[in-house]
Amino acid sequence: MKLIKWRKDRSVWETEWRINGKRKRSTLKGFTKSQQSEARAFALHLYLKDLKGDLHEECQTTFKDMSEVYFRNRGEIRDNGKNYRMDILYQFVGEVKLNEIGFAHYEAIKKYLKIERKCKNQSINRYLADLGAVMNLAKRQQVIKDFPPILKLENEQERLKRNLTLKEIEIIRSVITPYLRDPFEFALSSGWRKANLVGLTRKHLTRKIDGTWQVNFTAMEMKGKVAFEHHCSKLETENINRNISLEHEYIFRRDIKLNGAKDKGLGDFKKAFQSTREKCGFYWTWHWTRHTCSTVLGQEGVSDRQMNSLMAWSPKSRMAGNYTHMRNENLIDLRQSIENRGHHMDTKKQNRRI
Repeated sequence: MKLIKWRKDRSVWETEWRINGKRKRSTLKGFTKSQQSEARAFALHLYLKDLKGDLHEECQTTFKDMSEVYFRNRGEIRDNGKNYRMDILYQFVGEVKLNEIGFAHYEAIKKYLKIERKCKNQSINRYLADLGAVMNLAKRQQVIKDFPPILKLENEQERLKRNLTLKEIEIIRSVITPYLRDPFEFALSSGWRKANLVGLTRKHLTRKIDGTWQVNFTAMEMKGKVAFEHHCSKLETENINRNISLEHEYIFRRDIKLNGAKDKGLGDFKKAFQSTREKCGFYWTWHWTRHTCSTVLGQEGVSDRQMNSLMAWSPKSRMAGNYTHMRNENLIDLRQSIENRGHHMDTKKQNRRI
C-alpha cells in the first residue's frame, strides 16, 4: 500500500490501498503540497476506517490482510521463523475475518501443532504469540474492538542438550535416510545450523586455488545477522562435490520423484528425521551435531575466540561453554598435551632486553 502520492498534474494528494485484493483510490482535496503530514494522517484515517468496516456493514479485514499491515509497521523482522509460522497460521485463519476469530480457531491450531507437527509447548506458544501480535495491532488501530484472550500452554521441561558419542554416530549412520547422509556428515564436521545447511546453494560457493570450497553467507542469512565465511576441509569439499549439480540450485536435496518433495532442496525434512530417530532407538536432535562439533573443537584445544569464529558466534560470545561438553578425562588429556609442548619462550633473553 502506497498511502499518499502527490499528483503534479492535478495538484492534489491521492491515497491508495488494497483490501481483500481490491484496490481502492481516493483524492484528498483541501490539502496543499506542504501539508504532507496532515494528508497522510487523513489518508490513514480513511484506510483504518475501511479496515474496521465503517465504510461497510461489518469488518471486512481478514487475518492475512492485518498481518501484512503488521509486517509493514515492524519493518525488518529478525526472527527468521516468523514467516514460516505465519504460513501455518494462514492455513487456519488466513481468510477469516478478524471479528470471527475465536477459541475454536485457537484450539485447532494447538491440536494441529501438537499432534501433526509434534511441536513442544514452547514452540506452539511462538505461533500463538504471532497470532496475538497481529490481533493486538488490529485492536490498537481500532480495526476490532476486542478479541478472545489467547491462553498459552505451560512450558515443558527443557530437553537435554549434549553431544553425540561415537557409538551413537555409528548407529545414526547405519539407519539414516539416504538423502540425509551427506548433510549429516557435513553438519558433524562444520557445526552449521540446519537453516544454513538447507539453504546452501551454488551462489554461496567459491573455488579456491587448492581445489577446496569457500562458503560465504550474507548477514541476512545468518541467525546473528553477521556475515559468515567458512573454508571447507578436503572431506567437506568431497561431500559438496558429490552433491553439487549444474541442474540444481541447492547443494543438498532429495529426489523429487522418490520422496515427493515440493521444492528443489532439502526443504522441511522433519518427518524423515523423526523416522530416523525412531530407528535409532534413542532420542537426539539435529542441533546436537552442532554440540558435537563444538565438543570436538574443545577436545583439540581450540580457544574460545577461535571457536566463536568457526561456529559463527560473536567474538565476545560465551556460547562455547554451553556447547562444549568436556568430560574429566578429556580435560586431563588436554592439560597433558599442553604440558608436553613445553615453554618455547626464553625468559632470560626477554629480561635482558628490558
